[in-house]
Amino acid sequence: MPTQYADQAMKLRRPAAPRSWTLAVTSGKGGVGKTSVAVNLALVWAQTGQRTCLLDGDLGLANVDVLLNLHPRHSLRDVVAGTKTLPEVVLDGPAGLQVIPAASGIEALANLTEPARRSLVQSFESLGSLGELAVLDTGAGISRTVLGLVLAADEALLVTTPEPTALTDAYAMLKVLTQRRPELPVHLVVNLADHVGQAREIHGHLDQITRRFLQRELPLAGWIPRDACVERAVREQRPLAVYFPYARATDAIQRLARGLAARRRMAGAPGQFWTRLAASTEAP
Repeated sequence: MPTQYADQAMKLRRPAAPRSWTLAVTSGKGGVGKTSVAVNLALVWAQTGQRTCLLDGDLGLANVDVLLNLHPRHSLRDVVAGTKTLPEVVLDGPAGLQVIPAASGIEALANLTEPARRSLVQSFESLGSLGELAVLDTGAGISRTVLGLVLAADEALLVTTPEPTALTDAYAMLKVLTQRRPELPVHLVVNLADHVGQAREIHGHLDQITRRFLQRELPLAGWIPRDACVERAVREQRPLAVYFPYARATDAIQRLARGLAARRRMAGAPGQFWTRLAASTEAP
């Protein structure tokens, strides 16, 4: 058999790389608790025995490792530089959670060049072997890097709080996502709510606006109450879901995790995250 046909046959016989179902956790502005939601949601899934990977995609202000009290020696910066592969920078977190750290304050990562972005995408091909679920903690706002991650995900969680500025920025984020990829499932999480009535009122307000001006629904995935245990967990660098399992906020995140898991089962096979992400790095 000629070499070229032998190579093609090997490719056909080669098993497809495993894919992770990817959930991007994002927000229109900072300070709404987005990273705490992403970290603890991933931990809850890991605690239930699901192979879960947490990617710190907040390339400018990375702090996933801080919340988990991890001390990475390497990060995505090394992967982009080509000195490390993605599996070599992965950290073992609580409950078997696999954590991929970013690099805090590294401008080169927050404003990736096209070659660097393509290099990073290529290294991501091995992520599917790290877990069946991948949670992406993105940066806040609508920078190109943030949008690239969110738009490539299978689903997105849009985190907001009752503050008027947070609501305005959440709508702005949803508007851009709708313009760029209208079929992307986006669900709202109201964080730091005083009670369920307040969360529902906020959701109703945003949903009404999105139906009127964007011609789409904005389902409420869940709400998380204001809880002193969250502040204590952040201050002590101890994961809420692990060290405060009976906190009101932990219970809310567990409900959120169960609801999203049910949606994932109905959604079927994982999507083409890496294909979409690669496409987003192409020069316009």
